[in-house]
Amino acid sequence: MKATILVALITATAFAQEPAAPKPKRTLLKYTPPPSSATGVRTDGDGGSRTGGAKLPTLLVLTPDHVAMTTQAQPSLFWFQSGPAPKDVAVRFELTLVDPKSPKPLLKVGTALAEQKDGGAGIHRIQLARQKISLEPGVAYKWSVALVPDAKNRSQDLVASGVVQMMPPTPELSAELEKAGADKSATYAAKGVWYDALSSLSDQIDAAPKDAALRATRADLLQQAGLKTAAEFERKK
Repeated sequence: MKATILVALITATAFAQEPAAPKPKRTLLKYTPPPSSATGVRTDGDGGSRTGGAKLPTLLVLTPDHVAMTTQAQPSLFWFQSGPAPKDVAVRFELTLVDPKSPKPLLKVGTALAEQKDGGAGIHRIQLARQKISLEPGVAYKWSVALVPDAKNRSQDLVASGVVQMMPPTPELSAELEKAGADKSATYAAKGVWYDALSSLSDQIDAAPKDAALRATRADLLQQAGLKTAAEFERKK
């Protein structure tokens, strides 16, 4: 009997002393906005009721509220939709990229949200390379995403928009990126290159979608840009 009790105590002690599983390593990114970027250029789509009483989700372009930078001629653009579109309304999604020097959109694509997984809810990207679209250096391009509940009444559209500007990397930035190795997101963020920081981090998440540390890092980055709703969504993934 005593031997049985002793074995039980030893077993219980062994379990109690097992070290806790290590927490996922988390990289902290500090985004530093470019010193001369114009502010007040982002529009958020706050959702609400539209035609027929349909309530649309929140729609955000994932960019700070200033002219945000990329070093890429063909960057990725990201947006966020807080939930699925209403099932009783045939809502379409549209993305538009506008060159300020031309009245015709540089890019305009659309799709029916009913065809998308989760009705369009979550974080999404479009790669301009796949669209065969290139940005010119120094041009501030406006881009927008929209939910269209009534194609015959575009005043009911829910629209979110922001600005992207391409600037080739300086020799200093190129040198720092070379030193950074595979993960360049922190370097891009510190140097105020928003789109490339978000893209580099998102590439890692695409490769490891269940990595909680990477998602927490992206949530922190979005929070720094004032994108609270998208950051909260990411923390719950």
